[in-house]
Amino acid sequence: MGVAVLLAFSTVALSHCSTAAPQHRSTAECLPLAPRSPHGNYLIPGTKGDIVYRIAERGGTPAALALDAYRQPGGTRHPAVIVVHGGNGAGGRVSFVGQLLETLTAAGYQWVSIDYTLDPGTSDVAVADVQAAVAFVRCHAGELAIDAERIALLGEDSGGDLVTRAAARDDALKAVVLAGAAFGPAVSPRSAPALVIHGAADEDVPIARAEAWCSTRSAVACDLISVAGASHRVENWYPSQWSYKPQLIAWLRRILGPGATPAPAAATRIDNASRVGPGLVKNITYDEAHKLTLDAWLPDVAEASAAAVLVHGGGWEAGDKVTYITPLFAPLARAGIAWFSIDYRLTPEVRHPDQMRDLRKAVAFVRQHADRFRIDPARLVVIGESASGQMAALLATEDSRLAGVVSFYGVYDFLPFAATLTARSLPARLFGIRALDASAESLLRRYSPIFHVRREMPPLLLLHGTAEELWKQGQAMDRALTAAGARHELYALEGAPHGMENWEGRREWAAYKDKVVSFVRDVTRSH
Repeated sequence: MGVAVLLAFSTVALSHCSTAAPQHRSTAECLPLAPRSPHGNYLIPGTKGDIVYRIAERGGTPAALALDAYRQPGGTRHPAVIVVHGGNGAGGRVSFVGQLLETLTAAGYQWVSIDYTLDPGTSDVAVADVQAAVAFVRCHAGELAIDAERIALLGEDSGGDLVTRAAARDDALKAVVLAGAAFGPAVSPRSAPALVIHGAADEDVPIARAEAWCSTRSAVACDLISVAGASHRVENWYPSQWSYKPQLIAWLRRILGPGATPAPAAATRIDNASRVGPGLVKNITYDEAHKLTLDAWLPDVAEASAAAVLVHGGGWEAGDKVTYITPLFAPLARAGIAWFSIDYRLTPEVRHPDQMRDLRKAVAFVRQHADRFRIDPARLVVIGESASGQMAALLATEDSRLAGVVSFYGVYDFLPFAATLTARSLPARLFGIRALDASAESLLRRYSPIFHVRREMPPLLLLHGTAEELWKQGQAMDRALTAAGARHELYALEGAPHGMENWEGRREWAAYKDKVVSFVRDVTRSH
């Protein structure tokens, strides 16, 4: 539905659905439940994607705000959690929250993940957006199979502060969950039963602030989960710290009641299968021995398509296949490009050579089953970001069959990180190096892509924000590739920080998606 049509609903939507009144409005008084994405959010199968819930005036221009909504199979109404991402002025409804959405889905809850006004100078407007989303969900509770009396708000990072303020204006909300919240000066006191999940080693927002908010005398209960050793952002927590997930679900069941009883999650094996897909296929096993899986998006096409293997970042120690790299899912899929987002083993359980073996095995698996995925193995690109930017670039130096490689803000030279060796330095964490002798230096060179560039490499696209520490590494890699005569391009985003999730919602950086799609099309067209 276009903006012109939606404007016809805007007056009613703003006068009714943006209020915090607990009474439940009819769907006639709301914007329609009209998904604009026929394929959901590319994270969870069955999601209703890109639904406009509010149109607001922004500088005299109508701005449409959208949400994604997931409904458990069947007709029974269940409790719902409205998820509000953080980012302090950046991000979107598939940014920062992929693991949370998967956790809620597996536990049987309905969920809604929203966009909202990102300008940090208009936080009151963002709070009103959250209120409008709650009102929209209540309006469409029947269509979404939601029990409108059992709705919780879940906010992460700066989104946590927004949900406390929205809840303070709506006494019908059942619960509030704050996951790695910012606890800034505008955070509101408790107004509904609250769960605080916070990293005990958070240096950005010390846990003392979370403890103070949760322990303030109030008639409203507050429970605190302190995650040992964890930093600020939930998506950066290590697998060893993911025990907060079952604790979150246990708390929701106590406060909201149980959700649906979904079928147990199972890995997908394709050894004896016919064609896989089309659409989103979750948890395809590519390494049985190490229980490694990938998610696939497969277009509905008659001819074999180009494809991309996506590799998440996370400092080689955090993240998974629905973390960090999620902003690329939709643009690649909409361009008709198949993609495979992979898990790989993380440190400290393994060292970096094992992680490279996992990546090679995932690429080999995709090639092996190209017929079943309806992809052309000669038109395969690998895309990595941050930690996996290094992995993808290194693979480019050794796998000439790849059609191309994309590296976002990667590390291309490990030697500068060996200047000061500590237990947390990259040489120590990735390779067990404690002293920089000749053998250690040789090992670091072996896994530093900059020392292995050559003219015959597959085409390489480097993307870097200029406002981050790794920008110098990108410039150095650009010079090395130029000297080698390798086909490549350095695409710089002026003023951009580290992490494509932090580029979401920022128009000045949005063109990188078109750049990646254009690159993939160009390098796969000649095969």
